[in-house]
Amino acid sequence: MRKILQFCFLSAVSSAFLSAPSHAQTLRDSIEQAIQNHPSIASAQAGYAGAQYAEDLEKSDYYPEISFGITAGRVYQDNSTSRGLTVDRGAAYSGYGEGNIAVRQMIFDGFETGSRVNAANARLQSRGYVLLDREHILTLKVSRNYVDILRVSNGLNILSEQAESIKDYEQRIIAMVNEGVADEAELQQARDVSMVIDAAIADYEGQLMSAKATYVELTGHDVSKDLYVPKSLTGYISADVNDVVSKVLVDHPMLKSADHDAVAISHDVKAEKAQFYPDVSGELSYLKNDKKDVIGGESEDARAVIRMNWSFSTGGAVASATHQKQQQHLEAIAKKDEIERQIKRDIHQSYAKYQATQTKLALSIDRVDLNEKLLSAYKSQFEGARINLLSLMRAESQLYKARLEKSGNKFNLLAAEYDVLSASGMLKDIVFAQNTGADDAP
Repeated sequence: MRKILQFCFLSAVSSAFLSAPSHAQTLRDSIEQAIQNHPSIASAQAGYAGAQYAEDLEKSDYYPEISFGITAGRVYQDNSTSRGLTVDRGAAYSGYGEGNIAVRQMIFDGFETGSRVNAANARLQSRGYVLLDREHILTLKVSRNYVDILRVSNGLNILSEQAESIKDYEQRIIAMVNEGVADEAELQQARDVSMVIDAAIADYEGQLMSAKATYVELTGHDVSKDLYVPKSLTGYISADVNDVVSKVLVDHPMLKSADHDAVAISHDVKAEKAQFYPDVSGELSYLKNDKKDVIGGESEDARAVIRMNWSFSTGGAVASATHQKQQQHLEAIAKKDEIERQIKRDIHQSYAKYQATQTKLALSIDRVDLNEKLLSAYKSQFEGARINLLSLMRAESQLYKARLEKSGNKFNLLAAEYDVLSASGMLKDIVFAQNTGADDAP
C-alpha cells in the first residue's frame, strides 16, 4: 500500500510538470523564458511605467488649468433688488442660467513644482535600476536552478549505475551463501549497502522533483528533456577581487537605485520648504448669468487678475514635514551605505566559495583516481582469494561515491562561477552574448 501511494504521488506530480509545454534546452533559453514570464519582472515593469506617469502628473502643474461651468434651473431670491421692485411680498421666482470659463496659471510657488518634478524623475530612474536588478537576480536564480537539475540528474545516473552493480554483487553473495562458501552476515551487510544506495536514490529523486518545481516557478514552463551542460565561464572571472569590487560599486543597479531614491527625497525636502513661500498665480475668467430683472437681471464678470496666497501653519506643520523629509533623506543615505556593504560582502563570499569549490573539485578528482587504483588492487586480491566479495563490493561502492562527489563538485563549481559573475554584475550580459551551444548533453 505504501509503494502504491508513493507511485500515485509521483504520478500526480509528474502530471503537473507535464501540463506545461517543454521549452528551454539551453541556459540562455531558460533565462529568456524567465524574463519574459516571471511576475517579478512584470511587477518591476509596471512600477517603472507607473513612475513615468507620476512624473507626467507632476509636470502637469507647469501648464495652465482651464475650467468650465454651466448652471441652469429655477431660483427663489429675496434681496434688496426684489424688495425694491416687488411690492406684494418682496421676493420673486425666476428661471436661472449661468456660464463661466476660467484659465489659471501658476506663476510662482516657491519652486515646489520643480522640486516635485525632479523628485518624480529621480524615482523613475530608481525604478529603472530596480527593473535591471530584478533581471540580474532572476538570471542568477535560473542559472543556479538549471545547474542544480543537471547536478541531480547526473547524480541519479551514477547512483542508478551503482545500484545495478550492487544488486549484481548481492546476487553473487546469495549464490555463495547457498553454496556454503559465504556466511549470512556477508549477505546482510551487502543488503545494508544496497539499502543505503536506495535511500540515496530516493533523496536525489526528491531533489530533482523540487528543482523541477522551482524551474516551473521561474520560467513558467516544464523542464526540457534535453538540458545541455553550459560551458565554463571561468575565463571571465577576474583574479583581482578588489578591482571587481571597485568597478561594481560604480555601476551596481541597486546602488544606483538607492542613490536616486536619496536624490528624490532631497527634492522632497525642497518641495516641503516651498510651503514657507507665497503662491502667486494668474487668472483669466469670464462669468455670465441670466435671471429676471426683478431679482437682479443679467450680469457679466470678466477678470484678468494676479492672486497671491500666503498661508501659515500655527502648529508647525510645514516645519515638521520638512524635518520628516530630512530624516528620510538621511535614512536613504544610510540605506545606500548598507547596500554597498552587502555588495562588497557578496562579492568576497562568492569568490571564497568559488575558490573553495575549485579545491574540492581537484581533491575529488584525485580521490576518484585513488579509488580506481584501490579497486584495481582489490580485484587482484579477490582473484588471489585474499579478500572476500563483500570487500570488493565495498571498494567499488567507495569508487561510485567518489564519482558522485566529483560530479557534484563539477556542477557546484559551475554554480560558483555564476555566483561570482552575478555578484560582479556580468552574468546576464555574458550568458546572452555567448553562443547558445554547449559542451555536451547529459
